[in-house]
Amino acid sequence: MIETPSLVDQYCHGVLRTELGLGTFEAQLAPTEGPPAPGTTLFDTQTGFAVRRWCPPLLGLEPHCPPASYLARRRELGVGEAGRRLLRGSGITAYLVDTGLPGDLTGPAELGVAGDADAHEIVRLEQLAEQVADTSGTVESFLANLAESVHAAAAHAVAFTSVAGVRHGLALAPEPPGPGRCGAPPGGGWGHGGSGTS
Repeated sequence: MIETPSLVDQYCHGVLRTELGLGTFEAQLAPTEGPPAPGTTLFDTQTGFAVRRWCPPLLGLEPHCPPASYLARRRELGVGEAGRRLLRGSGITAYLVDTGLPGDLTGPAELGVAGDADAHEIVRLEQLAEQVADTSGTVESFLANLAESVHAAAAHAVAFTSVAGVRHGLALAPEPPGPGRCGAPPGGGWGHGGSGTS
């Protein structure tokens, strides 16, 4: 028999700590794709099909059971137990967790315990920049403080991420901007589209 290799989720977020109703759960299946096609729900998307096929058996249900039955079983088990069963049933042995998404999400340590797996942090640069901007009075101090924060984060993070890559892809210049460009006002030539997280 062929042994299944260890699986690494190379980019994920924590899991929600709160219970979701049918509508809010469905919205999480495809948060950026807009409303479903007429006569369908987001449970009819490829993600929805995958959830309905693979997740119910981990909670003691038949594959492709009705979404309402699946969510009722999740509520019956509770957020913690349902999360543990789903995470441990995935076969993933290590998670690389982007901690920059807002919401009541588990951090790497909590996710690792729930999934019985290793978990490591991916630091979002925009979030670091926002934190530093709140305490920096000048452009010069902002740049110095940001460099210090990135250096400190590198001691524990396994990677850094940026929403700029998601928004602009490979259209970004490959070389880092110099101090003059970093000090330019928004829209001043380096593709600044706002400092918020996605």
